[in-house]
Amino acid sequence: MRVIPLFWLLFPLGLPAKELVICGTMEPPLKYLDADQKPRGLDIDIVTAIFDKLETPFRIELADSGARLTRNAETGACDLVMTHSYKAERESYLIYPQQAHLRHSWHFFVRKTDLLKIRYETLADLKPWRIGVTKDFSYTPELAAAMTDPAYQFQEITMNQLQLRKLLAGRIDTVPMPLVTAFTQIKEEGLTGKVDYLPKPLKSSPYFNTWARARADAQTPALMAAYDAELLRMKRNGSLKALYDKYAIPYIEP
Repeated sequence: MRVIPLFWLLFPLGLPAKELVICGTMEPPLKYLDADQKPRGLDIDIVTAIFDKLETPFRIELADSGARLTRNAETGACDLVMTHSYKAERESYLIYPQQAHLRHSWHFFVRKTDLLKIRYETLADLKPWRIGVTKDFSYTPELAAAMTDPAYQFQEITMNQLQLRKLLAGRIDTVPMPLVTAFTQIKEEGLTGKVDYLPKPLKSSPYFNTWARARADAQTPALMAAYDAELLRMKRNGSLKALYDKYAIPYIEP
C-alpha cells in the first residue's frame, strides 16, 4: 500500500505551500519578543512545532493591541490569529479549528500553609476569608454579585501584580488569578513553594488558534484538518505538556 506524505495531501498539485502569516498580541509568557526582537513564548512554540511538522512555511507578526489584531483578521492581513476564546460573533471573520491548544483556567490562590485550611466549592465557602480582587477585571457574574454583598470581605486594588505579594504579606487570604499569569509571576519573583491554588476553577475556557475567513482559500480545510490532527497527536504523546513545562505553566488539557 502506497503511503502519501501529509505534505502532498495538503498540496496535491505539487505547488509550494504559501507562507502563512500568523498574528497575535504581546502576552508573556504566551507571546513576546526576546532581546533580539524574535517572537518567543508558549503559543509561538506550539504553532512552530505544528507547522514545522506539516512542512508549512510561516512568519509571526505580533500586534501592539487587540483592536489592531481584530482589524488584521477582518481584512485578511493574517492567515491565523493566535489564542482566541470562542465567541459566536467572531465566527463572522474567524474559522475555529476542532482542537484547542490552551485552557485559560482561573483559580483561587492561597498561601501554601493555608492550602488545606481554605476550601472552595461555592463562593459562600470564602465568606470567612479576605479576598483580593483587581479593579476593572472581568471575573464571573457570580463573583461580581458577591462583591456587592457585605457578607464577603473583598479588597480591591488597581494593580494585579501586587495581589500575590499582598497574599504572602498576610493582607489577604485568597485571590482569583489565571494560572498562566500567576505562575509567570511565581517563577519571575521566586515564589515557588510559597503559594498554591485551590483545585476547583472559578472559570475555565478553551482557547484556539483561528483562521481568518478573509484569507481562507481552497487549501484551508485540508490544512486545518492536518493542524487538528497534529495538535491532537501532541496532546496524546505528551509533547504539548512538555512545552507547558518549559515555561513552568501548569498543564490542563484543553
